[in-house]
Amino acid sequence: MPFSTEELLYALFHFPIAITSPFVSWYFFQLSGGDFIGSGLIIAIPYIFLIFSTGIFGRLSDIVGSKNLVLTSLVFLSISFLCYYIIHENVLLFFLAYIGFNLIFSAFIPAFNRLVSFYSVEERAEKFGRLGMMASAGFLIGSIAASLFINSRETYRNMFLVAAFTAFLALLIAFKLKELKKDSLNTPYSLSKITTIISKPNNAINPTIRPILLVLTLFMLSQISNSVFISYFAIFIENELKENVNLVAIVNSIATLLGVFATYFVGKIMNIYRKKPLVLLALGLYAFIPLLTYLINNTVFILTIYCVPIYAIFFVLIPVFISENSPESRRGQAMGFYSSFQYFGLATGTLSGGFLASINGVIRPNLLFGACVGFFAILLGVLLFKEPIKETNFSA
Repeated sequence: MPFSTEELLYALFHFPIAITSPFVSWYFFQLSGGDFIGSGLIIAIPYIFLIFSTGIFGRLSDIVGSKNLVLTSLVFLSISFLCYYIIHENVLLFFLAYIGFNLIFSAFIPAFNRLVSFYSVEERAEKFGRLGMMASAGFLIGSIAASLFINSRETYRNMFLVAAFTAFLALLIAFKLKELKKDSLNTPYSLSKITTIISKPNNAINPTIRPILLVLTLFMLSQISNSVFISYFAIFIENELKENVNLVAIVNSIATLLGVFATYFVGKIMNIYRKKPLVLLALGLYAFIPLLTYLINNTVFILTIYCVPIYAIFFVLIPVFISENSPESRRGQAMGFYSSFQYFGLATGTLSGGFLASINGVIRPNLLFGACVGFFAILLGVLLFKEPIKETNFSA
């Protein structure tokens, strides 16, 4: 089955992300001298910036087009890894560069999701499923590559060059992208005009898409539940289970391999099954997996259950749900909210996890807190989530 430009690009984007994101906590934990709170703050601060940047970039994609933002983000993604390679021993510069570059190339996901959202209703769910499959494949290869070089910071540094080359290759492919929706691009905008359009009150999210806010709130709670523990998983493996940190890369590889099939399958069934059972199933995974991990303190079990690709359902369901329930002229803005809610959950969970670990002196009790958040999300989902009636195809 041939891959489209969008699918190949999505895989290449996630390869360099996989090289860094699972190991940022491990890297900064070493630099901070084993400080849980300090490590948590260092991990969470970029998330806090991304809460706002992704919302702005999402709205901006409605104005200047998805392709322009995708190209810009990939340029800075390539440059970022070259900078990391050069300055990786300077703690302060590395930290500032990590925040700054993440802020800019955070435009990629909302802009790219907006572009794909304009596929036909019949194609859209399967398209997002295939994108999830390719993202998992890219993350899989990146995790395997990282596992070979994470023995020390010195050997791991070489992966920054590999990541930079991959990001540049993605940039070249991105020039082949085609805008499927150009209505919002007919009028040229100055920088001041763009700023006004983004910020003025009557551009607030349309009341007809308020159901999106509930789904995003449930998704945010799932990210809190997960990041309370997962943000420190590499530290947990090395410091509490006394295992080699390479195991994190191995189980990441297995999880993403399973995710290749899971996201593809979810995309296939999204138009067949009702969405509420899928939402509750996703929330159930985010609640029961940390609970079982807390109750069964066995290394093999912990590593095995970590391999479950719990992200697969929401990865496909949420952009499809947004596409069905948002005005076309605000589609990018809604996708930006999607990323903002995700990063808010990640930042909140990571900070909470850092404080809990500091209080307890260990990370394992974080799992119980994450499970409680997950069960609260299930309760909200059961009581408040309503099945959408049909797709809304109108402009604001």
